[in-house]
Parts: sequence; structure tokens; C-alpha cells
Amino acid sequence: MAVDPDKFKRFREQVDDIVAMAPGGKRTVGRLMDTAFGDALRETERLIDDSRPPRLYVFGRSGAGKSSLINALANKPVADVGSVEPTTVDSELYHVSFPDRYASWDVVDSRGLFESVSPDGDIPGDTISHLKADLEEYRPDIAIHVMTPDQVRAGKDDFATVETLRRELPGVFPPVVYCLNKVDTYLAPGGDWPPESNPSLAGDIKHTLEFVAKILNEEETTPFDESQPLHGYEFESDDHVGVVPVYLKEEPYWNVDTLAWLVGDFLPVDARLQFIQAQQREELMQELSRDVTKRFSGIAGGIGSAPTPGADFPVLTGLQLFLVGLIGSFSCRELERGTVEEYLTAMGGTTVAGLAARGVARSLAQLVPGVGQVVSGTVASATTYAVGRSAEEYFFNDAVVKPSAFVKKGKDRLQR
Repeated sequence: MAVDPDKFKRFREQVDDIVAMAPGGKRTVGRLMDTAFGDALRETERLIDDSRPPRLYVFGRSGAGKSSLINALANKPVADVGSVEPTTVDSELYHVSFPDRYASWDVVDSRGLFESVSPDGDIPGDTISHLKADLEEYRPDIAIHVMTPDQVRAGKDDFATVETLRRELPGVFPPVVYCLNKVDTYLAPGGDWPPESNPSLAGDIKHTLEFVAKILNEEETTPFDESQPLHGYEFESDDHVGVVPVYLKEEPYWNVDTLAWLVGDFLPVDARLQFIQAQQREELMQELSRDVTKRFSGIAGGIGSAPTPGADFPVLTGLQLFLVGLIGSFSCRELERGTVEEYLTAMGGTTVAGLAARGVARSLAQLVPGVGQVVSGTVASATTYAVGRSAEEYFFNDAVVKPSAFVKKGKDRLQR
């Protein structure tokens, strides 16, 4: 489940060959390309071409499970899990490589941060200077504050300490995700796990999540899952990203996907791909595919609205083929023309492998009503959305659902 940046560049050139079929000369096509691909496509290119390791800063009291969290997010043993309780602030940098997935992470585990804080909340000057040096050196994209339920209940000073440090370090303190670990400690002996099958346990977890939101003065909270609010909340804040409960003692872990989704969704575009790819979590890559489909749908609307009759079809088709290839690569296929041909063959039931660029474009056009002629912005947007959703079904769910089945949904999105 990985995108090779070198193959991305070659695939991008193949799409240009299709776009070059557009009538009207290089200047006309160039203007349409700029309209078509615009800022959103350049953002997608940055997602891959300018991809960099995400930088995560993990902190919390001893015993909260910081090392376990790092291992669970990475889906492999990375950090040592032990019982050492540091008495001074000391950080350890983990540079985690995932060579088979073209990804790596930089994770900083800040040890002993709260152990250096006195019971009355005073923060030693060397703690502040150490943390400032950490943040200035690593410039983390996001911080993860790991806490246990007991620490949350007894740790109002810990929340206050974070806010004090934020004030002391303006401009360098990153937004914080609060990770509520060891939620199984609420579980009575002989009780049921997971909490979805234990209403009492679920209630305890939900109550603690609401307690965190109250301490942080976060009145605007959005559950990740309306039917299961115990999975966590996202905040409408630049300082506090959200709070997520997890179980990390042993596999199978619980609710780590929600935490990974929240972190990945918040990360800058250039750090997002390597974070998501490294974990081999199919649902996260599928979510990324859906996001790219929506972006490309918006771009396509600009193509159909452009005053260049006859030139819109090749550019729109090139954009849609590009989208199919990207979604295929997110699902673990190679980012190459053969991936697009595989999809088209499955959709049309005829072999398209080996066709010239024009033939591949025609094969796609035959699948979607309204494409293959001069189109409106609405049709261009809706059909591109339909192609993306169809490709998602094929590559992620092994389902053959032709784009025509999603055209209405694409149009409904525009009306909303």
C-alpha cells in the first residue's frame, strides 16, 4: 500500500500524453490544464512529490503507555516498553523506517516532562528550556498527550501545565491530540470487552472524554461516530485537536484506527502520505482516496465550465484516468498505466491492455454517460466523482460497480 514517487512522475507524463490529444493548440490546452489541475492537483502532487516524514511529539506521565502508543501507531515494535520512571526531562528520537512502503516517521518521546513538575504545579526553568529546545529542533507537526483515566481525574494540573508551556513557548508549541489509554482499567472483573458490548464501561469512557473536553473548555465537540461517541471527539480548536480513547496493552488493539485517522487528517499535506502509508491501514488509504476523489471532482467542474469547446474531453479524461491510477496505488497496486487498464477491463468486460492513449481514453468515456462530448461543469464534476467512487469500490472492495451507478450521487453532492 505505497506510492513510489518515481512511478508517480512517470505516470503523470503518461496522463499528459492523453491531454495532448485536445484540439486548439498548446496555448489553449495549457490554459485548460491550468484551470483543470489548478491548486488542488498541485496539492495532490505535493502529497507525493514533496512527501516528507511526519514529526510527532509524544508526551505524558510515566506509565501512561507512550512507547506502546508509538508501537501501535507504527503497527510494529519500535519503542522499548518498560517500567523505567525518569526523574529528569529527557527526550528520545525514533526515526522509524518503512522501506517497503516508501515512508518514514520522526517520533520524539519526551520522557519525564511531568515528573519534573512539583505537586503545586511549578515548572522548573530547565524543563521549559529543554522543551523549548526540543520543539525548536524538531518542529513537530502535532503533539500527542498520553494519559490514563486515573491521570485524567487526578491530573488537572497536567492540563494546566501544558497550557502554561504553550504560553511560555508561543509559536513553537504544536496542537495537541489527547490520547486516553488503558480504558480497560474501568472494566470490572469478569466484565465484557470491548466497550461496545458493555454499556457500563462505554458510559465510563464517554464520561471521561466529556470531562477532558470540559477541562479544556472545548464546548464545540464532534463525535467521530454519532452512533458510538465513546470512540472520541474532535474539537473546533487550533490548540486542541481532539480526544481519543484506546487500548494498547496487547493485540488486538482497540480504537487505534480512530487515533490514526485524527492525526493523519490533521497533518500537513506533505506529511500525510508517509504517515498513512506506513501503517498499512486500508481504511485510512480508502479515506484518502475518497478525499482525492472529491478534490478531483471540484477540478473537473472547472474543465466543463471552461470556454474551450472540444478541448474539455481529453483534459477531463486525462484527469479521470489520473484519479483511477492514484486510487489504485493507494490500494497497493503499482502506480502505472497497467493499473488503469485493469480497472477499465473489469468495468467494460473487454481487454484494453496495450491500447494507445487515445484508445484507453475512449474506453473510459464509454463507461460514463455525458463524457465524450462537450460537457457542462455539473456533468464534468459528477462524472469524475462517479469514476473515483467506482475505482474505490473496485480496488478496495473487489466490487465491479460501473461509474454510471454513482453519477446521481455526484450530482446530489453539487446540489448540497
